[in-house]
Amino acid sequence: MLQEKTGIGPGLLFMVLYTGLFGYGVMQSPYVAARYMGNNGYWGFFLAFILAVGLIVLLHVLGKKFPQKSIIQYLPDVCGIIPGKILGSLYLLFIIFEITWTSSLIVQQSETYFLFRTPTSVLMLLYLGISAYIAHQGIEGITRLAAFVFPVTFVLIVLSVFFSFQNFELDNIRPIFFIDGAKIPRGTVQMFYPFFALSTVLMIHPYLTDKQQGLKTMLGAALLSFVIIFLVIISAIGNYSAPGVLRYGWPVIEVTRKANLPFLLQTFGLFFTASWLTLTLTATGLFYYVLAEGSAQLLSVLNYKWFTLILFPVIYFVMMLLFSGVIEVHYAFTYYRLIGFVLTLGLPFFVWILSVIKNTG
Repeated sequence: MLQEKTGIGPGLLFMVLYTGLFGYGVMQSPYVAARYMGNNGYWGFFLAFILAVGLIVLLHVLGKKFPQKSIIQYLPDVCGIIPGKILGSLYLLFIIFEITWTSSLIVQQSETYFLFRTPTSVLMLLYLGISAYIAHQGIEGITRLAAFVFPVTFVLIVLSVFFSFQNFELDNIRPIFFIDGAKIPRGTVQMFYPFFALSTVLMIHPYLTDKQQGLKTMLGAALLSFVIIFLVIISAIGNYSAPGVLRYGWPVIEVTRKANLPFLLQTFGLFFTASWLTLTLTATGLFYYVLAEGSAQLLSVLNYKWFTLILFPVIYFVMMLLFSGVIEVHYAFTYYRLIGFVLTLGLPFFVWILSVIKNTG
């Protein structure tokens, strides 16, 4: 934690967590749900939320044990200096891939629907440049930005989801007992990825001014994000059925484009996309800040702001690898969701067990 006086209240933490959970989790959720669990895909997300509640409790416990330190700072105390540095580097590497994955999706979506004549490299520079500027403002600036965009984006997103049920067909939603048993755990693991954003709490929890409200705040943000994404999944499958969802690269956009204001015939697709882009830019700024702050703490450097510039070419290079076809994106992201599931749940649990055994904190 920086030496300067910095803090965020529970309300700001709620909004910035909601921004990351929803912004990073909603756009591919119907596709992943339909792919791994068919017309019952929403059950995978429901079970993933139950696991997320356990993760939130674990994050709260770690926050109480180490109230003034981030995970990068207390890993050496719990695991030893060298293992702690290695685990801290692994955590930051995961944050890099989280940024890269979501940024790549946003650039692809922008190319498909809006800026198809703009070179990919220009879109990357624009998006990463804005994200780096947001990260440079620090945790207070990021959380206040999240609070500023929350009301408008929340209203537009809720209206978009509500009106997307206009063409909903109940026959496309099957009850749970039609699910092949092997698909349940596989679908749950794959649908856990929206909750990867909770991993940022490991870095920003020391800045929370009222730590007694931390558990309620995290649960509230996760619950609100879960409800909206859950409704988006049901709407997409209900409108198109699982095979129909798999035909679209961006099923959420297709669903919201079918959502019209009664009598005005004005689609909500543009409003939803603009709201989503606003949220993801803010969320990427948060992840970028966490990466820069964590890198500064790992290398014992007080000023994290230099790392917002140093890390810029690294993230840009990884994104260029994805777009150049060197890495098969969909194939790699399948394993990314598996590895992210293990790391997001496993790292806090491992640290907590070890801290209890060693009686640290």
